[in-house]
Amino acid sequence: MNDTWGTNDMTVRQLIALPALAGARVLAGHTGMNRSVSGVRIAPHSRLAPIGEPGTVLVIDGARLATDTYCVDFALRSAEETGAAMLLVPCPAAEIGLASRRLANKLGIALVTVDGEVAILCDQLREQVHAPTRYLAALLMELIDRLGHLSPKHGAEGVLHTLDAALDSHSSLIGFEGGALAGADLAPPLEDADRLPVQTTRSIGDALRIVQPIALAPGEQPTFWIVTERVAPTHGWLRVAATGLRLAGSYIATRLISDRLERERDARFRLGILNAIIAMPESPGTGLVRQIGTLGWKVDGWCTALDIQVAGQPDQQRLLALTDELQHRLTELGFGTHIVERPNGWTTWSTSGAEPQTASYGLTSRAVGEVLRAFVAGRPGMRVYAGIGRPCAGVSGLKKSLAEAQEASTIAQAGGTRTAVQHIDEMGMQRILFGWYASQEFADFAATLLRPVLTVDRDEELLRTLETYLDNESSPTVTADVLGVHRNTVVNRVVRIRQLLSVDLDDPDQRLAVQLACRVVNLRA
Repeated sequence: MNDTWGTNDMTVRQLIALPALAGARVLAGHTGMNRSVSGVRIAPHSRLAPIGEPGTVLVIDGARLATDTYCVDFALRSAEETGAAMLLVPCPAAEIGLASRRLANKLGIALVTVDGEVAILCDQLREQVHAPTRYLAALLMELIDRLGHLSPKHGAEGVLHTLDAALDSHSSLIGFEGGALAGADLAPPLEDADRLPVQTTRSIGDALRIVQPIALAPGEQPTFWIVTERVAPTHGWLRVAATGLRLAGSYIATRLISDRLERERDARFRLGILNAIIAMPESPGTGLVRQIGTLGWKVDGWCTALDIQVAGQPDQQRLLALTDELQHRLTELGFGTHIVERPNGWTTWSTSGAEPQTASYGLTSRAVGEVLRAFVAGRPGMRVYAGIGRPCAGVSGLKKSLAEAQEASTIAQAGGTRTAVQHIDEMGMQRILFGWYASQEFADFAATLLRPVLTVDRDEELLRTLETYLDNESSPTVTADVLGVHRNTVVNRVVRIRQLLSVDLDDPDQRLAVQLACRVVNLRA
């Protein structure tokens, strides 16, 4: 630990021990020896207003005592009123009386005399008192210089390493989901309450934790946070760390913005090529073939498309940030080598030299389902659905498989669960219902039927409860288990839904109509 940090917390006791005050005598006010010192000021001759300020060493020219025996008392009262730390009287021309000493004891302000010339003493004391501030300023300049010499290849890890070297601390970069993107994992993890748009500090055992938010654009909420910790920090360390984290945050933000722009550009290019494949005629043109080759997409075999949709209106930056994790999980299944971000999810496909057997479809669906369940775990409220197309040969075959996968993923959303996977070859009757679900007439009917619930259901709790309740044979117990809430909560919600809807949920036909309407609303969410 760097002991220099402690010099910023200079006290009266430490000040008196300095060579500049050699031979000083503490006449009274010994209880004030631990007051913090922040500056030095010569007391004016005027008594028009209190003099001094918090932490100030107030200096009275001792020659004044020859003509003004009450100047010490006035200075002590001014010091007490303004929060000054100490009263220093160089070369007093007369003895400081017992009354003044008693007043200093009463106020807890050190009353000190010393030999020396006032101006010289003040200059020497200021040099010592402000040395920590100059040291901290020099340290910040050194940090700025080190950060300025970092190249982009060092990334966030390089910025954190530089910050820790300067602050003798431990730092991490935390993402929007709470995990460490650079540096060590936090113990305890960063709580949601600490992910604020302003810098915060809190104690973690013997350590102090400072959290610096990073927003990548004006008006955006922060999506990253630098977290720096140090055991037994001083006030001086806190001052430098607070400013240092803001500087480091700016440097990391610059790198993240550059990375974000690059990812967005690449994502737009990949999406453009995917859309060109979907919209192409029977066979691809030369230009499209060249662009596919530029991306390294493998389409010279049997292509099985996988379409993944995120329910609701997902944040585009979050989708981009999650791409690497999803790709890593899917790669083990043969998907994910080529992944394309879309406004509502992702598209990918696998390619094989031989046509996959029909018997493998179910295995593939189950494997993708396991990936999706692991993917949404720890992400409350996130609902993800996937559709798998049949394997088809070449670019033209990929186009067909993509269309089938999108149709299957749309149907998968109708189940009401957090995740679902549907293979186009296993849909059966659902394919017949798809045209009905997608029709505008039934959509209008569903919106009218459920409008009383949708109007008051801002967070979709009632709609999810209703859908899950009907999908589980109107069982409050099973519904509570699926939603992760208490059974009484489900019962209360169903009572309210019954009051809002103009249908009888105990009637089988009406119950079926409501159930289908819920699925249509999900498809169009």
